[in-house]
Amino acid sequence: MAAVDALVISREITIAGDYLSVSYTRDLGAEGSPEVARQTPTMVELRFDVTRCQDLDPEARERVLAHPELRHDRRGTVRIRCDEFPSRGRNLAMARQRLASLLAEAIEAPDVASLLPERLEAAPRRGRAGLIKPGRGSA
Repeated sequence: MAAVDALVISREITIAGDYLSVSYTRDLGAEGSPEVARQTPTMVELRFDVTRCQDLDPEARERVLAHPELRHDRRGTVRIRCDEFPSRGRNLAMARQRLASLLAEAIEAPDVASLLPERLEAAPRRGRAGLIKPGRGSA
């Protein structure tokens, strides 16, 4: 596993390289046939250890682990794979870009209004606070 430079997510958040690791494997060529497999390992797997990361507050870590596009293992390690290019450098740059954009999307504070279902806003309120129906309870 190779050392990785820090990853800038936003002006406020930078993930230290200590929480990132990268490995390279050979990409099988077209349709997985070994005859056309690339001879040099160019497929990149970039890993981010979310649970150990001190660069994120606990709330942001929970949002990252709950994000549907950021799959993680049971230890809280997110993995991004890239094999789109025949070059290690380009694949690593693309994996870093994907991870940064997905982390930024996950860490971004959710809009409270978007969390409320529209039907709740349109639903009539039941009852009135402080009023007791006649015959129920004491006055």
